[in-house]
Amino acid sequence: MTKNNRGLSLSSMKLGLFLLLILGVSASLGSLIPQGQSGAFYKMYYGRLLGSLIVFLSLDNLFRSWWFIALGIILAASILSCSVQRIRKLPGRKGWGSILLHLSILVVLAGAVVSGVFGRSAYVEVGVGDSIDLTGKGFPGQVLTLKDFNIAYYPNLEPKQYYSKVALKTNDGREIEREISVNHPLKFKGLKIYQTSYGWMTRGRVIADGEAIPFDLESGGELAIDQNSNLRLKLIFVPDFDEKTGTLRSKSPLPRNPRLACALIQGHNLIEGKILREGETGEIKGYRITFSGYRYYTGLTVKKDPGVTIVYLGFALILLGLAVRYLAPDKKRLRDEVN
Repeated sequence: MTKNNRGLSLSSMKLGLFLLLILGVSASLGSLIPQGQSGAFYKMYYGRLLGSLIVFLSLDNLFRSWWFIALGIILAASILSCSVQRIRKLPGRKGWGSILLHLSILVVLAGAVVSGVFGRSAYVEVGVGDSIDLTGKGFPGQVLTLKDFNIAYYPNLEPKQYYSKVALKTNDGREIEREISVNHPLKFKGLKIYQTSYGWMTRGRVIADGEAIPFDLESGGELAIDQNSNLRLKLIFVPDFDEKTGTLRSKSPLPRNPRLACALIQGHNLIEGKILREGETGEIKGYRITFSGYRYYTGLTVKKDPGVTIVYLGFALILLGLAVRYLAPDKKRLRDEVN
């Protein structure tokens, strides 16, 4: 950018650097603060005052906020104005390299804006055999099914790799089936599905006041028994139960001796607990609980980021600009030396 002694004109270097600083700090905040959550979420995790400030400043949806986009547009105009001035001066090699570097910033910025406005990302948890409609997550017409899940272990039973066999039904009626694992996502027309986490789910039922309440919950989940009295049933799955100690710490990650630990809780108080085998029915304070079975669930991150290609193009222009400015021979200087 060119220096301008008349103040912060559109092509001023000071203005460009100031805008870059503001946008950089803002983007850093956007990467640290979870995006797209409800107002209650920010008040819960950041406190009422700071949570309200985050929502007020649109830091909860930063890359789509009017002020962030406006600053980006002003910076783009500043870079274009500066580049046009340089082109008018018929620059030599270094000048053209500088122009490419200026334009590369503009391209990277454009890619970031496209990612912020049109990019989508969602985390979903799906049990083996279940399907989830991704329309509500920002991916209309896409339905994801988890057909199977497996874990590869090291000899010491530390997890080595997670594998999810998934089927994606697309909005054009196609069905794509893939096995994905950590660092090996499913890719389809800009959509990527990453293996993120996993866990156990348990299913069964509770008989309360003569009514059967089925459950199919993740381990550690709670089932509401009586909302008026805040009575809940907490369910914890132990894949390899230690009969000797009777603790809830599993001896191994493998389902060699599965148990379901059931705890009846009211408010913050534990009323009574019971440990059930698969297929067993037990009773806690008159509530009959049946442990029917268990299965894996997988946590998947679904992403679509149309701005990534533009950002990569911007980085390519940065490399080209550096090469032109510092590595390519300056023909104008060579001509001057010859003459």
